[in-house]
Amino acid sequence: MKSGETLVSIIINNYNYGNFLPEAIESALAQTYPNTEIIVVDDGSTDESSAVICRYEGKIIPVLKENGGQASAFNAGFQASKGQIICFLDADDYYLVKKLSQIVDLFHQYPNAGWIFHDLAEVDIKGFPLKIPENRCLKNFEYVDLRENILKGQLLTYWFPATTGLCFKRDNIKQILPMPDQFVISSDAFLRLAAIHLSPGILSPEKLAVHRSHGNNLYAFKKNIGVERSKLYIKVAYYLRNRFPEVQNFSDKLLANSLAQLINYTSLNEALQLPEYQEYLKYYPQLIYRFNLMVKIIFTYTKLQARKILNATLNKT
Repeated sequence: MKSGETLVSIIINNYNYGNFLPEAIESALAQTYPNTEIIVVDDGSTDESSAVICRYEGKIIPVLKENGGQASAFNAGFQASKGQIICFLDADDYYLVKKLSQIVDLFHQYPNAGWIFHDLAEVDIKGFPLKIPENRCLKNFEYVDLRENILKGQLLTYWFPATTGLCFKRDNIKQILPMPDQFVISSDAFLRLAAIHLSPGILSPEKLAVHRSHGNNLYAFKKNIGVERSKLYIKVAYYLRNRFPEVQNFSDKLLANSLAQLINYTSLNEALQLPEYQEYLKYYPQLIYRFNLMVKIIFTYTKLQARKILNATLNKT
């Protein structure tokens, strides 16, 4: 199939972002790539979002649903889509006009790639550029196959972009969606790791879209980001293991690392009471396997404490 014949589905997920939604939709409509469908999933908004969606009648495919969270919006949008390529767009972000043309070209240049994660430009609520640390950017173009790393239980050291920087071939993402509705926010964490497990892909430093940071979405800048991130990846570990049992080595390592981090930030008792951790233990009914899992957690926690002591010592000298 020629690149221009490939249908691309843009799935915009929206919840109470009626003030940003028009710019997201307009950016999708303005794409230089011609063969697209634009699906706007409204997750039970209570603001002016419905009126915004009505203004684009005939230009978009609206999916209106009760509030269920980001994962449920992804699921509903994918169910309504027909494209061979799926690109996500948060309603408070927007695409640059040549994004889809470049994504389609890349998928045709690398036919074995099942996903493309590209970098994002960062702006504040007024559209002014934000300076982002180097460790939160994609620096090099890479075609990567990390499936063996996952199966061997090797944690990944890459930085990955947020939802608006994620694009998938349908053959890849149809093995992931529908995803668990329990991911009310930060569903992209599960999507990325599941996709990486299933096929090779591309990491691109090209900033093909703009991510807007504002008061309602500053997840990465929260004061308790360490706690939230640890809880998120414990949940990811559980649901990855549930969906793809073959990734047990990786999910064990991810759980151990995230739980050790959570103990470091909170307490042993609070961490061990987390529902996803309790559910994860059910994968190991035999005491010896639970013991091995706890050894991994204790080992990781000990390394964290040793690093803290070393850093404190160095700071005093």
